[in-house]
Amino acid sequence: MTIEVENCKRCGKVFKKAFSSFCPDCFAFIRSELTRCNEYLKNNPDSDIHELSEATEVPVKKIIRYMNEGKLYVHQHPNLTYGCYFCDHQINRGYLCRDCAAKFNLEVKNLFLEDGYEYDPDTKQIRSRQEQHKQGYSTDRYTVHGTKRI
Repeated sequence: MTIEVENCKRCGKVFKKAFSSFCPDCFAFIRSELTRCNEYLKNNPDSDIHELSEATEVPVKKIIRYMNEGKLYVHQHPNLTYGCYFCDHQINRGYLCRDCAAKFNLEVKNLFLEDGYEYDPDTKQIRSRQEQHKQGYSTDRYTVHGTKRI
């Protein structure tokens, strides 16, 4: 019989893994942060993210992470928003607003097209050219002798 042990993602302590990537102490701490946030939002449904952070002593970055992980529900709280990473437009999940996400996707698509890839409008996917694909190599700037560079 083997015992699964893991390092805690928060504090680094070694612990016996049961159901979480956090040790019992850190798991309890995170749970207490979420409980404080949910209790505050229950009593103050119109508060914004900075008021929530100040009242619960949970950093804004953590609140945003909890929102994106689905641990903090924001559907009943329309004022619980934060700025888009690029334009500062107010959003309540993810890191980019719809406009910036569309621009980002277009930029990535254009980078691939510049490297010789083709756009398939039927599947809306970027694909390598057939002759390159048949020969088994790619000529984009990120591949050297068949190996992707990072």
